[in-house]
Formats: sequence, structure tokens, C-alpha cells
Amino acid sequence: MTPLSDSHINSPPAAAWSEADRVAALQGYAILDTPVETEFEDVVRLAAETFSAPIAVVNLVSNDRQWFKAEVGIGARELPLDVSICAHAILQNDFLVVPDTRADSRFDCNPLVTADDGLRFYAGAILRSASGFPIGTVCVLDREARPEGITAHQRLVLEVLARQVMTQLELRKALVEQKVRAEELRAEVRQRADAEAALRSAEERYRLVSRATNDAIWDWDFATDHVIWNEALEAAHGHRPDAVEPTGAWWIEHIHPDDRARVDGSIHEAIDGTAASWSDEYRFLRADGSYAAILDRGHIIRNEAGAAVRMIGAMLDLTERQRTRAILMRSEERLRLATDAAEVGFWDVDIVNDALIWPPIVKGMFGISPDVPVSMADFYAGIHPDDQPATFEAFEGACDPVRRALYDVDYRTVGKEDGKIRWVAAKGRGVFDDEGNCVRVVGTAIDVTARKADEAELRELNDHLERRVAEAISEREKIEEALRQSQKMEAVGQLTGGIAHDFNNMLAVIIGSLDLLGRRLGSEDERARRHVDNAAEASQRAAMLTQRLLAFSRQQPLNPEVLDPNKLVPGMSELLSHTLGAEIRQETVLAAGLWRTHADRNQLENAILNLAVNARDAMPEGGRLTIETQNSHIDERYAAANIGVPHGQYVMIAISDTGTGMPPDVIAKAFDPFFTTKSVGKGTGLGLSQVYGFVKQSGGHVKIYSEAGEGTTIKIYLPRFIGDDVEAEAKRPTDLPRGEARELILVVEDEPSVRQFSVDALTELGYNVIEADGALAALRLLDAHPEILLLFTDIVMPDINGRKLADEALRRRPDLKVLYTTGYTRNAVVHNGVVDPGVELLGKPFTVEQLATKIRAVLEG
Repeated sequence: MTPLSDSHINSPPAAAWSEADRVAALQGYAILDTPVETEFEDVVRLAAETFSAPIAVVNLVSNDRQWFKAEVGIGARELPLDVSICAHAILQNDFLVVPDTRADSRFDCNPLVTADDGLRFYAGAILRSASGFPIGTVCVLDREARPEGITAHQRLVLEVLARQVMTQLELRKALVEQKVRAEELRAEVRQRADAEAALRSAEERYRLVSRATNDAIWDWDFATDHVIWNEALEAAHGHRPDAVEPTGAWWIEHIHPDDRARVDGSIHEAIDGTAASWSDEYRFLRADGSYAAILDRGHIIRNEAGAAVRMIGAMLDLTERQRTRAILMRSEERLRLATDAAEVGFWDVDIVNDALIWPPIVKGMFGISPDVPVSMADFYAGIHPDDQPATFEAFEGACDPVRRALYDVDYRTVGKEDGKIRWVAAKGRGVFDDEGNCVRVVGTAIDVTARKADEAELRELNDHLERRVAEAISEREKIEEALRQSQKMEAVGQLTGGIAHDFNNMLAVIIGSLDLLGRRLGSEDERARRHVDNAAEASQRAAMLTQRLLAFSRQQPLNPEVLDPNKLVPGMSELLSHTLGAEIRQETVLAAGLWRTHADRNQLENAILNLAVNARDAMPEGGRLTIETQNSHIDERYAAANIGVPHGQYVMIAISDTGTGMPPDVIAKAFDPFFTTKSVGKGTGLGLSQVYGFVKQSGGHVKIYSEAGEGTTIKIYLPRFIGDDVEAEAKRPTDLPRGEARELILVVEDEPSVRQFSVDALTELGYNVIEADGALAALRLLDAHPEILLLFTDIVMPDINGRKLADEALRRRPDLKVLYTTGYTRNAVVHNGVVDPGVELLGKPFTVEQLATKIRAVLEG
């Protein structure tokens, strides 16, 4: 495409304006290629309806195309300039009507006209910019000729619509300029709080009276001493202009008494001398009796002889509200001064004369003194070598007539005089002449060294924060994994606890019956005796499995006592030596001053024995087993990383071996019930589970430290006991105690087979026994037999459990002895894993010997 010219339309060009000026005026509205807008669409619809025409457009004519801001009947947003009818209206620079285009020689070669269904009629009103340039048209077209032309009303409609379009364009332009100006003002106020002083000084030196201002304007005629005020006198100070005395005396009288003589003197000094202007500050009396702080400025008009004949001035209210209003209304002069005060430097490069204009503030950014002359060589030499390519490329882009890029770059400077490194943010644009040559590049520069330092510090803080967040996420994932493991162990424990209960009831019958059978079986039938012993041994192993399941699930009843591990460990020496064999060397390291702990002696011995057996199996070729005791403290950090472990003081018992060790995947599953790395028949997979359950039930913690091929250490942490209880002594076995026929025992058990065994066993032991299958029957028998000495009841029964039965029985018979039995307590007489105080409990399954011992102990207790 080529610019609009007479070569396109065979018509003489307009002489009143240049094409470059016209296109520049169009571009000033920034309207080309903008989206469809309702305001403009309404214009073309109204034009089409007014003319009953199928086509109407708001056509903006550029130097290379005609672009439609709104259109009806075209179906496109732009067309080539070669086929433009509106271009003739532009060149004519006036309203254009073509009743029949085929009768007009100007359109003989226009394909839009010569086509079979071509355009035959055109009417267009000029879109004229505020500076008077024609930038387009509002036009209507028809495929039918209209020899009669248009009516005066239709012309008026088109002209009104054209003015409406220009009003919209001017409004858009004003809004953009207003937005830019508002942003500049906000930036100015933020950047320099003390810009007020600079503004005030500028007002004193340069601002002239303007009738467009909102200040109180006065016009003083010295010959008549007549003063004319504008309406702002009332708006700002409450004095109605038509109600005040129109003389200079009235004005002087309303100046504060302390300021009056000084102001009067300064006015006469200016008038009587040769000054062209006058300014002063004083306090002015308002109508409400208050005083306003005023900066007054006047322009003195003199006659040919130099005598003052008139002075026109304005009173600027310097109170906070009026000062703020004045700031918002200030012109380019204020903006320049304010940006200087805010350390924003303007620069101007004269490309034609290779000259550079830098104010002192910009010179300072390059380390150059204010009075030192500068040239472009100083600019090129002052850029940091690492930033030169990008900076020079940006400057060339701004000077390029094709690209006309925005010069927007941050670069470092190396001070010419001080060698100091500074950061500068520069922005600018090229200024081009009518021929497209860049003649100047102007812009601003700001020292952003402090900002860059802050950004670097912020990046460092962000990097540090990201590391902290990553560490926190990793720590949270570890805690979540520990929580999942804890929940898994808890769920498995609940399952195994329920299974153990059912097994205990069955084993109670099996073990008890075998015990009774063995006592009645004579020694003459050795084969039968062997079968009974084998069955009893297998039943005991099964009972041990259920005990381990209950231990893992933390549902076995514990009988804790005050223990000194430094006495308990050596006491197991003989048992451990027998268990480990001659190929395992045993070492004991006992800490001096070891704290005591409160735990179940039998379960702790069992745990140590289990760990010793596992250590032995991990050292098939022999090795060393070390049992160590130590006082230990678990801090809050360790406790937070291990869910369910309270911080505090613990007694630590460590069992270490020099065996094969465990890889991480085995350690992760080591406490799971039935998990074992041993071959079939070599282990149940419940040893470590029992240790884990016992330690957790005792309020402690257990930890495995192991590596494949490096041996294993398992540490048991039991809470430190703080109190005066003395260590209990281990009980020694005694002969089987028996009862007497006068001692009556009430057996309560809902399982018939278990109940029958209990009755038979007690009868065998010499006691008189009666039985009940539930709580209600037991209470009736208790009322009927006051001679009952002991209630032997199961805990887990339907309807009313054993604990509630015992409570009611003791209410009726406070002297009654009570012995509970159960295979699964469910927190009836055991809480937090410990048997309630004063409660006697015999766990299922039990032997006749265990029953005899416990019954005797309760009766004699």
C-alpha cells in the first residue's frame, strides 16, 4: 500500500494540510485495530436506518488502508486504500455526496463501483480532529443510485453523527491522557514527600494569574482604586464579591494585623519600582472569622512610561485542602519541578547535532559533577561493559524509523569521576520528523541502586524461604509416614486382640481339661501320658501365641512394679546363657546411678529374652551379645519426629548383636505381627511384635538401629519412675495350695465348657463349688447362699459384664472376695494396660496350678 495521494483518485490534493500531519492526528486517537464498541455500532445502525441504506460505516482513513471502527453491510474491518470512496471526501475536506458513482469519472476504475452489484450511491460527513484534520468519515452507501441526492435532514443527521463519533474519540483520548496524568501525579507524590517546598518556590517565581484557576482572582485598577473579584472569593473564603467593598483598602484591612504592614510595604515597593510581578504570603480573614494561609501573586501591568496602572493576581489557599487541590490542578511546570525534586532526571539526545542534554541529577548517575559538560561519548563510556549490548540495542531500536521501539532498559553505570557502580532505570522515545528521520530521543532516568539492592536481598530471602518450605514439607512427610505406620499398627493390634480373645476361651478349656486329665491319669499308661503331655505342650505354645498377640495389641493386663533394670538384667544371666549357647559371648554394661522404672517384671524379662533369641538367630556362626542400661532423655524435637513418643526422662535397655543386620525394608516391617525373615517353622513372627506392644503399653518407646552386615541394636525406652516405692522382689514358686469343703466358691461363666472346667478344677482342689451362667443367676445364688466366700467370674459376658456383677455383689456383700478371669479385658478392670488397684485378675488360659495359687492368695489376702 502507498499513502493517500492524487495518483489514487485523479483529483487535485488538498493544499491546507499535509498527509503526514493528517495521519499523525488519526494516530493520536489510538483507535485503529481496537475492538468493536457499542457506542460506534449504534452510530452506523442509526445512519443506515435514517438513509434506508444497506451499508453504513465509521471509516478511518490511514496512510495505507481504510479501517472501519463500525460497519453495517460490509462484513470486514478494513479495505485497501485504492478502492476507497471516502478518500475523496478526505481530499475534498468537506461533506461529499455522489448520487451515482457510475456517472462520476473519478470512480471509473474502482472495482467496488464497476462490479455488477457495485456501489452506486455515497454520502459521507467528515470526521475532523480537534486540530482540524480530516481523519475519516461517517458515510452511507447503496447499490442503487439516488439521483435526487440527500435531504437537508439527512445531511444534518450525518454531520451530527460525525460530531458524535469525534466526541467519543476525544473522550477516549482525554480519558487516556487523564489516566496517564493521574498516574504521573501519584508517582510524584509517592517519590518525594517534601516536593511541597519545591512546588511552593515555583509558584512564587513562575505561576501567573489565570482566569481558569479556582483561586480567588482579583483585578486592581490603580487609577480608580477599584478591585474586581471572581466568584472563588466566596467559594474559598466566604465573601460574596458583590457584597464586599471593591477597593484595595478592603483587601488590606482583611490581612492579619501582624502581616498587614509588611504586605502593604511589599506591594508598594513592587508597584513603585520596576518589578513585573509581586508575591507574598500572609493570613487572610475569612467570612467565618478564621484565617487562611495565602500565597498571593500579582502581575503588574505598566504603561509606556513604566508606571504601574493595573495588577491582576490570584490568592492561593495554602491550607491542606486547598494545597492538595492546587497540586492536582498543576500543569506541566509543576510536573517538571516535582520530578526534579523526586530525583527523576530528564534527558534529551539531539541526534542531528550529536548533542546530549543532561541535568545535574542525571550527571550524578554517571558520576559526573554538575558543572562538567557532557557528550554522547560520556554516555557510551559510562555504561557497564556487561550491560552495553542490551542498552545500545534498545537505544538503536528507539532511533529506528521502522521499529520506533520504546527505550526501556535497566543498566549499570561506572562513575566517571568516582568509579562507583550505580543502577539506572531509563525510559524514552524517539522523535521523528515528517520524513520519518529520528531527530531526538527524550526520556527519563531514575537511580534505582537502592531498589536493585532490595531486590537482591528479597531474592536471597525468597531462596532461603523456599529452602525452609522444602525442609518443612520433608519433615511433614516424615511425620505423616510415622503417623500412618502408627495407625496401621493400631488397626492390626485391634484385629489381633479380638482374635486372641476367642483363642483364649478355647485354650482355657483345652489346657484346663488336659491338666485335669494328666492329674488323674496313672503312671502305668506311659503312652497315654505322652499324648497328654504333647497336647499340653502344644496348647501352652498356642497360649503363648495369643499372649504375644495381646501384647502387640497392648491389650494384655499388666501388673507393673518398681524395677531396677541393673538388678533384673543380671538376674537373667543364667537363663540367657542357656538360651544363647556357648558360641555367643554375652556382655553386660550397666550404667552407674541408673534410674528405676515402673513396668511388668515378667513382660520385661520376656521382651529381653525375645530380643536375645532374635540376636542369637542373627549370629549363626557365633558372635557377641551386649545388654546395656543407661539413663536417657528424649527431647521435644525427637518426640515431634516420632508420633506418640512423649518427651522426658527414660531408662534405656539396649540389646546389641554382631549379626547379619537388617536392611531398611525389613526394619520398616520388623514390628508387624507374623512378619519374619526366618525359614518356615523357625519362628512365629510375633517376638518383636510382643516387645513393641509391651513397650508401648508401658508408655515407652522402642527403636531399631541396624544395617545389613553391621549387626543390630534394639533400644527399649521405659519411663523413669519417680517416687518412694521400693523394688518388689520376685515371687518364688510354692507347693500347690488346696482348699477345704467348707469354703464355698461361686463360679460365673457364660461359656459352658470353660465354666465346667473351672468347676471341675476347683472341686479337684477341694473347694465346694456352685455355678451360674450369667449375672442375674449369680445374684440369686449369692442371696440364697450367704456362706459363699469368693466370687470367681468371667469379665466379658452378655447383658451384664463381670465388673458390674462384682460391683452389685459387693454392694450386697461387702466382705465378699472377688477374682476376675478373662481372655480379653476390654477396659473393664484394666485401664491404660494396668490392672485397676484392688482388682485380682487371672488371665485365660490358666492351669490348675495357676488357679489354685490365685484362689488361695485371694482368700487369704
